[in-house]
Amino acid sequence: MKKISLIFAIFPLLMTSCFQLDNYDAPDAGIDGTLIDIETGSPVYTEQPDGCRIELMDLSYENPTPLQFWAKADGTFRNVALFSGDYDVTPTEGPFFPVEAERVHLKGVTKHDFKVTPFLKVNIEEIVYGEPGSAEVTVKYTIRRSTTPEGMTIGKKTISESRLLCNIYPVVSCYNSCFIEENSTTKVLSRSTDASIESKVYEDPVKNLKSGQKYYIRVAALSSCSYNSTLKRYNYTPVIEIVAP
Repeated sequence: MKKISLIFAIFPLLMTSCFQLDNYDAPDAGIDGTLIDIETGSPVYTEQPDGCRIELMDLSYENPTPLQFWAKADGTFRNVALFSGDYDVTPTEGPFFPVEAERVHLKGVTKHDFKVTPFLKVNIEEIVYGEPGSAEVTVKYTIRRSTTPEGMTIGKKTISESRLLCNIYPVVSCYNSCFIEENSTTKVLSRSTDASIESKVYEDPVKNLKSGQKYYIRVAALSSCSYNSTLKRYNYTPVIEIVAP
């Protein structure tokens, strides 16, 4: 009986401690922006995850721990679980040349874009559809190097690969199994000069399609310059929806 009485005596204390509310402040700020190509003003497309991290250093701490989150595949980023204050913010590990941190004061959800120089600019110039019932689709695209930022050097040969990617879902990327191998094409460009690659309009078929079915495609290109030798980030076009004729 004494043991039972003791349990009932302790139980209210346990319940009280379980339901006590903490007195910590809730996050009251955030950052919302886009990675912008410094030369064209267009978004820098990537993938999510493994495309680009946004790193924040909270300057209210003497030795802050980096806070990181992934940018989205369309080049935008957003994190609204932050606290008001001053931060050093850096886009990092992306398909672009390194950039310096920028000081940002967060109060509420703060808009802040970053201008970066992508390694490569990949553009879909035209999508050519075959006759009805043929299920034939050809993608014409170009690859260009960006102007190397001042103070940085790269070799004459840096463009190593292009990939025409296809998926039945709107998430399309080289990694994370986000493409269908039998519908996609890889072109090895390591033996071609960058000048010859930049002078061409490539034409790749989207393979093994089924007539009338919806697909999602995009083109990726890989720079092998020293700034991308470890992470091997691809530059991408936007994802485009197609229906096989």
